[in-house]
Amino acid sequence: MERNDLLKRAYLRKEKLSLDDFDYKMNLRLLTIEAVKQDVGKGDVTTESIIHNDSERTALICSKANGVIAGVEEACWFYSQFRIKAKPLVKDGEKVEQGQNIIELKGKESDLLKTERTGLNLLQRMSGIATITNSLVEKASPMMVAATRKTHWGLLDNKAVICGGGATHRLGLWESILIKDNHLESLSKEGKFNSFKDLAGEAIKRVWENKESANFIEIEVTNKEQALRAAKIFGEYNLAKDYPCIIMLDNFPPEDAKKTVELIKENKLIDYVLVEASGGITPENITKYRDSGVDVVSLGYLTHSPKSLDINQMILPVIPD
Repeated sequence: MERNDLLKRAYLRKEKLSLDDFDYKMNLRLLTIEAVKQDVGKGDVTTESIIHNDSERTALICSKANGVIAGVEEACWFYSQFRIKAKPLVKDGEKVEQGQNIIELKGKESDLLKTERTGLNLLQRMSGIATITNSLVEKASPMMVAATRKTHWGLLDNKAVICGGGATHRLGLWESILIKDNHLESLSKEGKFNSFKDLAGEAIKRVWENKESANFIEIEVTNKEQALRAAKIFGEYNLAKDYPCIIMLDNFPPEDAKKTVELIKENKLIDYVLVEASGGITPENITKYRDSGVDVVSLGYLTHSPKSLDINQMILPVIPD
């Protein structure tokens, strides 16, 4: 399998980030429908006090800043659950300019007001993530830029990264294998394995039996010697070179990442593994990782502290007869 195909298999999980997927829709429902229930509680006191003639109105959702839009598909589904007709005016992943309309809404005035905050929260967060991701993808191209599991909104955050041109990582513990230092520590308590060579060898041997149910197998390393050892172990198992076996360089400075990639290549093992760098990667140093030769970088920065894109909703005035 070509290297690029292995990368796509490991890091692009678009089919799981769709309203057609049960888990994805449940994630969306939890963060929207349930959020409205909590917000409204026993009733929207302000709206119920002021509005006596609950007529149908039109509202526009508009971007107040330049950015990349994400969450339109999800928002339209959300509004439909409250009898609101939503007409998308842009598509997810499109760049918009300040003042550009995103969605047109038509529904009862009370429903438009009741859903306003939750709908905007959804669009603002997802679009903020997509905008940040897009800026880093353009800076780091052709290297792949992926999310991590440091997400507040789970699958929705991953979808936003995809809309920005980035890639996913593990979507859950159930779908991919990542051997971390704590796994090796737990394995060492058996008393049979002491060195990294033995611990990594045993760990990979055990998880390899479940590779058919996993999207990829990855192991975390902390120095270039461990990376080389992991590459040798993967080389013994991945003889067909058709399964994503990934080595994660954990908190490697760019220069160390480059030396590690060169070492793996010198030992003719690069065709058996993909190399990911994670930890300490920022917008300021991401191009150095691109130049190091790693296949992909993963950043919690994309999802754990995004700046929301400024988006608002305005109910259009009624034109008098």
